[in-house]
Amino acid sequence: MGATLGFVWSLGNPLVVTLTYYMVFTYILPSSQDRFALHLVTGVVHWMLLAQIVSQSGEWLINNGNLIRKLRFPRILLPASGALTVIVFWAGCMIVYASLFAMLGGVFTRALFFYPIVLIAFMALIMGFGLALSVIQITVRDAKHFIDVFLPLLFWFTPIVWVTSSLPEGIASIAAYNPVALYFNSFSSILHAGVIPDSRDLIVCVVLGTTSLIVGLAIFRRVDRAVEYL
Repeated sequence: MGATLGFVWSLGNPLVVTLTYYMVFTYILPSSQDRFALHLVTGVVHWMLLAQIVSQSGEWLINNGNLIRKLRFPRILLPASGALTVIVFWAGCMIVYASLFAMLGGVFTRALFFYPIVLIAFMALIMGFGLALSVIQITVRDAKHFIDVFLPLLFWFTPIVWVTSSLPEGIASIAAYNPVALYFNSFSSILHAGVIPDSRDLIVCVVLGTTSLIVGLAIFRRVDRAVEYL
């Protein structure tokens, strides 16, 4: 029963959040952007994956401290299982998103073939963040509070409730420094506009994702040095 309620909540909570943003930016603060609801929902759904992995990453090792101290096993299994759990629940949200895609004005185009490339690179990026944070939070426990404050700020600096093309040039140049903005622009390009992202953008997405994962793994390998703090 508990597992069932957990699964329902994992779907219901993000859907309520998505519906709230949809109602606000469709009826209360409407946008002139064509099919803005699709752009908004696309962004929110992918943001949930990032937010859940990053916010939960600190628990991957801390909550399994006794297990780590007593047993010898590949430590990478802990973040891998934690991330996999998030991805499985998120896949349920994507099923709902896919069922609403056409209703929100989505069109199936050749651009969809490039979606897996951007998605895998995006997952690599946030997994790299998660691996690094899982180790950092062992020794810096207050890092969780920083993340709780930083994530909402990052949300508003990410092209989810706004569109990059609608920003003044000065603000757009600042927003460009957001490392996840390129991924959300690419998701919107593919799923909202039905346009294949620029090849340069695709390459940068892959390079950023790969680099983040490599750096995250390098930091994670130091986990044994931090075990004494668990």
